[in-house]
Amino acid sequence: MSILLGVPNSSYIVLDTMAGYGYEFTENQDKYDIRTRGGKLFSYITPAGKFNTFRIPLRFVNSSDRSLINSWFSTATDLRFIEDNTFATSFYTVRITGRTDPLTKFIEPYFRQFYDGELVLETV
Repeated sequence: MSILLGVPNSSYIVLDTMAGYGYEFTENQDKYDIRTRGGKLFSYITPAGKFNTFRIPLRFVNSSDRSLINSWFSTATDLRFIEDNTFATSFYTVRITGRTDPLTKFIEPYFRQFYDGELVLETV
C-alpha cells in the first residue's frame, strides 16, 4: 500500500516514507444554520458544497520533491491523490491549499536537503 500524489498520466510522489503521524481526513459541508427570533431553525446547504480535506504532516522531504510540491501549490494544479494504490480506480482530485508554501522548514543538520511541513489537500 502506498500513498501517491501527482499529476494524472505523469509522475507521482510516494508519500509513505515522508508522511508522519497525525494524518487527518475530514469531510466538510458548506452548511449554514440560522435561527429566527421566534425560534424557527432554517438550514441552508449550498449545492455541491461538500468537500474533503486531508492534512498530511511531512518529514524529511528531499529538495526535488519539495520543489515539485511547491510548484503545484503556486500554480494551483489539479492533482490526483491516491490513499491506497491497491485500488487503482479509487482516487481524489485535489489541490494543495493554504496561504504559504507547505514546506518551508529546514531539518537540522540537513540545511537545504530535507524539509518539514504539512500538506493540506482539498477536493476540487
